[in-house]
Amino acid sequence: MVDAIERFDVAERALLMWPRLDRRKLARCADDPSRIARLVATRTSLPTEVIVGILTQPERREDESTYYFG
Repeated sequence: MVDAIERFDVAERALLMWPRLDRRKLARCADDPSRIARLVATRTSLPTEVIVGILTQPERREDESTYYFG
């Protein structure tokens, strides 16, 4: 797992972003970002590389709020 993620593991982060994911299928992904991205890709038009980036990006810092648009 990526060390930069401190507050949530990848599966929890995926559920926060895509709350209607099948929890059983998500559990079978074993917290692997690439496997979770393939699962999410069945529900969205985003490429798997983008989904992995979303799931593994570090948490936003407080001082970023002035220039963060996403």
